[in-house]
Amino acid sequence: MFAIIDSFVYNYDCGDIVMNDELKTIKKLYGEEMMHLCRDMFPSLLEKEGLLLSILQSNLAPTHSFASDIKEDELYEEFKSWIYSLIDVEKEHQIITNKTPFELVDDAGYILYECKSEEDIQRFKKYYASNEELCTFRGGRLNRCYVFFAVKKNVDEIKRENFKNPKRQDEYGTSVISIQFSKGKETTLSINNRYNHTVNNPDATFSNDLENIIPGLTKSFEKYLGFKLNKKVLYQEEFLTDNLYYVHANDGKYYRYNIERNGIYYCENNILVKDGEVIAIYANNPERYIFMDQYILDLKEKRMLLFNITNNDTFIKSINEVGEINKIDVLKNKENGTKLIVIYYKDNKQVKVGINKNNAIIGYENNYIDEIGDDFLLYNKQLSSISLSNVRTIGDAFLCGNAQLKSISLPQVQTIGDVFLYYN
Repeated sequence: MFAIIDSFVYNYDCGDIVMNDELKTIKKLYGEEMMHLCRDMFPSLLEKEGLLLSILQSNLAPTHSFASDIKEDELYEEFKSWIYSLIDVEKEHQIITNKTPFELVDDAGYILYECKSEEDIQRFKKYYASNEELCTFRGGRLNRCYVFFAVKKNVDEIKRENFKNPKRQDEYGTSVISIQFSKGKETTLSINNRYNHTVNNPDATFSNDLENIIPGLTKSFEKYLGFKLNKKVLYQEEFLTDNLYYVHANDGKYYRYNIERNGIYYCENNILVKDGEVIAIYANNPERYIFMDQYILDLKEKRMLLFNITNNDTFIKSINEVGEINKIDVLKNKENGTKLIVIYYKDNKQVKVGINKNNAIIGYENNYIDEIGDDFLLYNKQLSSISLSNVRTIGDAFLCGNAQLKSISLPQVQTIGDVFLYYN
């Protein structure tokens, strides 16, 4: 396969090549396809031993998905620009203004509010549709962040029902934004979208760059709050957080995630990222735990978990209500990275769950339960096949966020709730 970029030809099927130690390490950490991509795109950087590898290791957590993500969306130039921008992260924004953040945001068509109490934050919940509320409204955010809300002056004219195909940067998504600065040694920025949970990486609206709201806003906020933002976060490339599924953590690295739920990103290699912090308790025991969407399968205890949330979840209930689990088999497909999870019960019943290489649930077969409650796999986007041959009743928001379903079997169903397959 060939891709032509800036008159260069990148050949990803070039067979055996001579690899130095740096390329071997890139292959080990990021996969063979990434090794080929780096060899063809950055020959001059590879002349400086260790430079490219140090840039990757400092900014991208190990993943064998990155190169295929770049290839699938043809983001070669964006990737190249990002790598070269990281060589000189000390550059500064040059736009300096005497205006306050409130004055600048007013010039951009917003009214800016600073939240100094929980009551201040709750005033903005009214702007968010059901199932799209910010995790900020759950409380406690002021303990670790400075919180602002910017509301478009014509917000009452921008209706959710007019945006059937949400995009993070559309008029509705950016009509109410929360601008949050972390407290602590390294101040980082998160600009939160009105489409929480509905669009890709809603916590990186405007690429988390205040200059994309209005020039000069970065320096203005720094002066107003009396700190300096982490430059790497300011200069992160939008292609990672808008086009692709990567989240920026406080350790400076991007992590490839499958799903975000309640402010927690479920990433490759059993990594969680919550409020920028990397949580590796499951990564330390990869043979015991398997992520699937926001669910964590414990192979030792033979049970499904939700991190830091009660397990009163309809997907978990659909597995538990079949009976007592006897054993769990994990069948791996080495060619495409998918896994088939077969759950065996003590009365010889079987439930099957398929996940892809990024731990998204792509298939589900359960022929025993007769009722599904509300919000079943509400946030799943990748499921392509489901068979529930004994189900008679289905609650609200069944697979509401899924857009990939190709096959569904519900031969006994009699009652279906609201927003069934809403985005499919």
